[in-house]
Amino acid sequence: MERLQTKTHPVFKKCPNCGYEWENRELFLNDPDIEIIGYQINFIQLLAGYFMFNHTCKGTFTVPAKQFKDFYKGPIFSKRATGSDECKEFCLQENELRPCPVQCECAYVREIISIIKKWPKHLNSKEIYQKDDIQISSDYYKNIEMKKI
Repeated sequence: MERLQTKTHPVFKKCPNCGYEWENRELFLNDPDIEIIGYQINFIQLLAGYFMFNHTCKGTFTVPAKQFKDFYKGPIFSKRATGSDECKEFCLQENELRPCPVQCECAYVREIISIIKKWPKHLNSKEIYQKDDIQISSDYYKNIEMKKI
């Protein structure tokens, strides 16, 4: 009896609702059918949190925040401002995606969210784009450049 072998290929994410697969992060982010809708925080280890996305098939799923950590090149503050007078508590609200204006340990994750939200969407999501010199500062989103490969 002959065994059937199935070919496997690397997958960045698979929609649990419709089964659509994105081969890599860039194809995922380029897809106009994907929208970031939230962030589930993990205060013990921020990159252990999850970004939440909607797919046009009505599927909702998460991607670990650590999959996007290379997007941020700015300072990471050592102290958390949560609970302080200046804290807006954006991190405590899953669907709040605005950048954090406070010098807080959590602020860099909010910057990553902003990069994902501003990512160029393309009808042909098979076109791959590469990011060069993403430099984030307090003047958010300076020097974000995309170039077609």
